[in-house]
This record gives sequence, structure tokens and C-alpha cells, in this order.
Amino acid sequence: MKRFMHASYSRILLTITFSLLITPLFGSVKLPPLISDNMMIQREKEIELWGNADAGELVTVLFLKRRYETVADQHGRWSLLLPPCAAGGPYTMKINDITLRNIMVGDVWIVSGQSNVDLPIYRVEDLYKELTDTLRKEKIRLLKVANNTHIAGTEEELADTRWRVLAPDNVSDFSALSYFLALDLYEKTGIPQGVIATSWGGTPIQSWIGEAYLKKYPHYYNEMLLTRNEIYVSQVNRAAQVAGRNWNELLYTLDPGVHEKWYATAYDDRQWQTIDQYDNGSWTHNEHGPFNGSYWFRQEIEVDATHAGEEALLRVGRLIDADSTYLNGVLVGTTGYQYPPRKYHIPAGLLKSGKNVITIRLIGGSNAAFIKDKPYKIVYSNGDEQPLSAHWKFRHGALMPHQRVQAISLQNIATACYNSMIWPLRHYPVSGVLWYQGESNTSRAKEYEMLLGDLMANWRESWNEPSLPFFIVQLPDYMPSTEIPSESGWVTLRESQRRATCNDRNAELVVGLGLGEWNDIHPLRKREMAERASLEIRKKIYGQPVIVTPRLVRGEISGNSVTLTFTDIVKGDADGRVYDVELSADGRVYRNAEAVVNENKLLITCSGIEKPVSVRYAWRNTPPRANLKGENGLPLPTFQWDRSE
Repeated sequence: MKRFMHASYSRILLTITFSLLITPLFGSVKLPPLISDNMMIQREKEIELWGNADAGELVTVLFLKRRYETVADQHGRWSLLLPPCAAGGPYTMKINDITLRNIMVGDVWIVSGQSNVDLPIYRVEDLYKELTDTLRKEKIRLLKVANNTHIAGTEEELADTRWRVLAPDNVSDFSALSYFLALDLYEKTGIPQGVIATSWGGTPIQSWIGEAYLKKYPHYYNEMLLTRNEIYVSQVNRAAQVAGRNWNELLYTLDPGVHEKWYATAYDDRQWQTIDQYDNGSWTHNEHGPFNGSYWFRQEIEVDATHAGEEALLRVGRLIDADSTYLNGVLVGTTGYQYPPRKYHIPAGLLKSGKNVITIRLIGGSNAAFIKDKPYKIVYSNGDEQPLSAHWKFRHGALMPHQRVQAISLQNIATACYNSMIWPLRHYPVSGVLWYQGESNTSRAKEYEMLLGDLMANWRESWNEPSLPFFIVQLPDYMPSTEIPSESGWVTLRESQRRATCNDRNAELVVGLGLGEWNDIHPLRKREMAERASLEIRKKIYGQPVIVTPRLVRGEISGNSVTLTFTDIVKGDADGRVYDVELSADGRVYRNAEAVVNENKLLITCSGIEKPVSVRYAWRNTPPRANLKGENGLPLPTFQWDRSE
């Protein structure tokens, strides 16, 4: 009996073993985040699928009634190329025992850069709330690449993320620029659109370029080599963490406003001085000089009985730098740095009929400020608005030393974002790239032309697409306007962006002028910016007969005048005059000039300059009167033309 049982078990074991040898083992396949439910596949290009499995495992893909197979290699990696297909969907794809649903085929775009790509829908909802609250488009798909860095080399996979369908309940945190680009392209072409937003606020262009292309820039390359020393980075960041904690603890200890509760409704502020919030030159100094530390502001507002007790929104514009804001002694909001708009929810029951007190504790240096032309008001639930006064009771809090130890932000180091947020995308076919970046490179603006050229070459090599189209957003207007010619890194970088596109037949410039805000590096009109990008894309990629921005072709000097020729008709004011044009006799000193358009030409003269050699247009951070435009009414870019061209 025992021999029979032993023989039976042996036969069963042999049968199971043999079955395992000839039967595919499903269940161990793992897919990258890009390959998921709701994904948008690039039309009319080979479809690359990849992932991980057990070594030697058979991987079977079922898609559009066809079957494809491969075997995972000894490291467990596998990939498959599926033939191109036309736009359409939704489809289902099965990879072993994984079923991917609601797949669309259309056009896929990379949108990349820094904070103006990051800027989410909820930041622009004041302008487009009806659209963002109601829009649902099944044929538009969005994917946000999670922030991640890697200095030691490239990474194969993205941090976890997933495709999503454009719908009001899932886009509030998504890139507004990317959202509106996909929307406009879909509405104007009828082709399903997918956008991969991969961006990180504050990052410079060198962090988005691979190592091989950065060796020619030793100031960036050597910094990257230094930060590969994990002990060095850890110790610096640990020191910065300790220093920051100690600084904040000292601030808390020294700040009388915290301990005496200057935010309390009943606090007596009659001895405080009254200041104008915009006259920061008067309140950012004390008798010893520039102030650094905590500033305290108090303001009484009268609320009528009809609004008492209701929920509301307190808007405190934009502040430099960090604030904690109180209403009637209750903290209603805090923001840790200068850029986000202050929009603080007032809970029901907090507003009283009659006197209410708003208190702001502002932490900053001698550049502390209330930013002009931003909303400072209470918005009630029925839409009524009550503006705040620009005058506050004011008192300095704690005077603090400057923080001396700064952490190393790895995302700002060369290659960091490329390695972990671009390289893992390279297998995923795309139609092109929209690049909006440059704000963090204005201190070295002249080299940006070469850096941008290298970024485009690098990404094309990564995707193995030598003609991959790029659309470059030229920085918009920002900072106060000036009437006289001036130099700045901001405007020089604009010209570097333009020249990089002039040198690349597969790149086009998207003009930002007219969509900026002089007081905000993050302008809100992202829909209009996306529509300008869409125009350039529809002309170049889809061949639509749309009017795009005329390009400067050439210039000719005749005596004391210069004639510039453009690809298409250009316009000025009703009399053909164009402003914010400058001439130079030596290429160094520029003077305001007179200019007039004639068809596709611009004639420029300047009294006092007999032999001009250089022309500049809109060469100001915020050009006050720049009005050169194309037939579609959209502005021409900042540009410079030199006799040597």
C-alpha cells in the first residue's frame, strides 16, 4: 500500500511539473505606469509595449482581434512592437491576465518645463470656472508625471502615475496649459488627444538634459558630479534642515506677536503705526536698516448682518514671502512661499455682524511686499465682494538673522529630471513636444540658445525621432514696463529662445507677449497660451490653413534706415506705425526709433543714427507699446536683427 501511494504521488508530481513546463505562467506580468487603463496611444506609429515578468515567461497580447507573443528575457524584461493603427477607440487590450480598458488611439503630446507648465487648473479657475467645472471629454486623456530625481544615471520607470479621462472631478491638480492644449487640438481637429505633462517648478533647463549633452557645460556638469556624492548631499541637507529648524524655533521664541497674541480680536493695537501696504519701503526697514523677520498687520472690517455667520472666501492677493492669516483670532490660512495666490476659506460662524479683525503675520526680508494689482477682498457665498483697505495697523515682530545654510534641491541639478522624468518616456511614441521654460535660466540667458538646441537634439535621440517637432513658448511680459531701451536677462532669454527655433526646421516659436502679468511670474491666461501653441501645431503638424505668427526673414540697410522683411503681412496701428522699436549704430547702445509697416516689411529710422547696424523690437521685460502683429492680430515676438545676419 505504501509503495502504491508513493508511486501515485510520484506520478502526480511528475504530471504537475510537466504541466508547468508546457503551460504559460500568467499573473507575474508587470506594466509601466504609461501602459494603463484610459491610455492614449499615438496613431499611425508602431505601438511599443514593454514590462517585466518572470524570466522565460510567455507574454501574450490581444489587441484589435490580433494576437502577439514574446518571451521575457533572462532579466525578466520583455517588449513588443504592434503595427500602427488609425485614430479610434475606446478599445480593450489584454496582456496575459491583465485587461486594460478604455484605450484611445490619437495624438500624444509631451508638455514640459517648469512652474508655468505645473500651474494647475485650480489656480486659473477664476478665469475659466464654467469650463473647468463642467467639461468632460472622453476622447481627451491626461497623464501627470510625478516629480522624481536621479543623479547617478537614468531610470527605466516613472514614479507611479496613471492616465485619466478629462473630467471635472479629476483635473483640478492637472497642468492648466496641458489641459487647454489638448482641448483646443481636439476641438479643432476632431482627433483624440493625449497629453503627458512632465514638469517641475523652478527647475532650470540643464536638469532636463542628459549627461552626454552636458559635458560641454563644465559649470553644470561638475556640479552634477559633486552631487553624485550621496554623503555630501546628505550632510548639506541635514545641516540645512537643522539650521532651518533652529531658525524657526528662534523666530517663535523671539516673536512677541505670537506670545502676546497680536492676532486676538480684543488685542489693543491703538499704539501701532498705520501704513500703506504698497509702501513697503517704509515698513521693511527699522532704525537699524533693512528688516528681516516677522511683520504684523491688523485691519478692522465691518460686516453687515446679512453676511454674518456665512461661509466666505478671504483673498489676500500675493505676499512676499510666507504668511499666516487670522480672522477674529482664528487661523484661516497659511502659505509658505510667495507665489501662490492667497485664497483662504472662512468657515461658517466666524464672521460677526459689525467689527471683524483680519491679522496677517508675514515672514520675509527687506523685499517683503503686498503685490499690487492682485485681489484683496472678502467674497461672500452669494457673490458679493467686500474690498479690504490698503491701510493696516502695523508693527515689527522679531528681527532675525538671515538663514545661512541652503539645502541642495536635486531637481535643479543637471540631468536630474531628464534621468527620471524624460528617459522613462522614450519608448512611448508621441507627436511632439511643447516646451515652456526659461524663467530659472535668465541669469545666464545667452547660453540658453545652445542649451535649448541640445535639449531638442537629446530628446530626439532618446525617442529615435530625428525630426520630432518642438514648439517653444517664448517668455511673456513680466516685471514693470520701461519706456527706454534696457538690458535684462529676461528679454535676452526670449531672444535665445527665438534663435534656437530659427536654427531648427522642426521647431516653432509660440509667442508669449501680451499674455503675461507684470506682477506675477505665473500669468493665469493659460487657455490663450495653449490656443497660440495649438495654432502653430495645427499649421505644422495637421497642415491646416491657419494664420500663424510671421517670421523675420531678412534685413537690409539703406543709408540711415533699415528694412526688415517677414514671411507674411505685418501690421501696426491704424496708421501703420509700430512702437518699441530700437536702432543702434554700434550694437551696444540703442535708441527708440520710428517704424512703419508696408505689407510684409517694416521700415525703421532714428534721427541721430546715420549708419544703423542693429534693430531690436519689444526689447523690454514688459514692452509698454509693442504692437507689431500678424494678420490674425497676434503679436510678433521679441527679436533682434544685426547687420551680420
